[in-house]
Amino acid sequence: MKTKKTHYISYLILALFGLYMLFPFVSTFFYATSTKWSNTMLPNDFTFKWFIQLIEDPNFISAVVRSFTLTFTTLAVVLVVMVPTVFLVYTYFPKVDQFMKGLVLMPYAIPGVILATGLLRMYSGSVIPMYLVLVGALFIGSLPFMYQGVRNSLESIQTKKLIEAAEILGANRFTSFIRIILPNIRLGLLITTLLIFSSFFGEFVLTNLLIGGRYETIRIYMLRRMNENGHLASSVMVAYFILLILISLVITYLTSPDRRGRKNSNRKQVPGKRADRISLAEPLKSVSILKIGVKKEKRQRI
Repeated sequence: MKTKKTHYISYLILALFGLYMLFPFVSTFFYATSTKWSNTMLPNDFTFKWFIQLIEDPNFISAVVRSFTLTFTTLAVVLVVMVPTVFLVYTYFPKVDQFMKGLVLMPYAIPGVILATGLLRMYSGSVIPMYLVLVGALFIGSLPFMYQGVRNSLESIQTKKLIEAAEILGANRFTSFIRIILPNIRLGLLITTLLIFSSFFGEFVLTNLLIGGRYETIRIYMLRRMNENGHLASSVMVAYFILLILISLVITYLTSPDRRGRKNSNRKQVPGKRADRISLAEPLKSVSILKIGVKKEKRQRI
């Protein structure tokens, strides 16, 4: 009886939390689908005219394209630079890793307005385009998420022991990183990438202060529309949330264990197909020197 009562309380807390999270979105949706809403619980009418006007506006499409371009450009720079760097620091320089764990938290102590002011004083009027300055500023802002996310993924798979085993079997560091480490931290990388993608796509302070109206992203477009029409600004916000939800669902589908399990089972059913990487899901005894490309002479020595 006590257990059932505890379950009811848990369900009640979850229901209240769900309502608290859904209420702002539902209210914004109702306001975006009405032309008049005052002194009543619900809107007086229902229409999609604001969404139609939004889709027909070429500035909205351009703002979405600019947001995607800025996000993917910065994300590519962050992934290419940070993933190998964190791997090297975590694996081969433990003292530097201890120092970096505190250093990467510094962006939390610097507000975006102060960072943008300093960057404007330093680079305004220089030969360096402000777009590159913005990419660099977003890169610095993503350091806490990226460093800790990649480091936790490396720690969870016991990277140092895997590298030692691969080097004993004759694989060099580059081969070990590409064919053993990266496939096994793929899930952690995708989750960290999704977190950084959301923060980059919705970034407003740095973009508005460093570039402003010269490079109108979706958040700057939303602010401009908010000053013109509240219903239209609400439709922009609803479209923005739906876009983020769709991206999150795609990432969740790509990283779901069921999908990866089906993929692995289909791969095992292909006769004569050679595995192209080593998975931690396989028993340790199945790790073969053939899988990591050890040359024949080295295998004979081993």
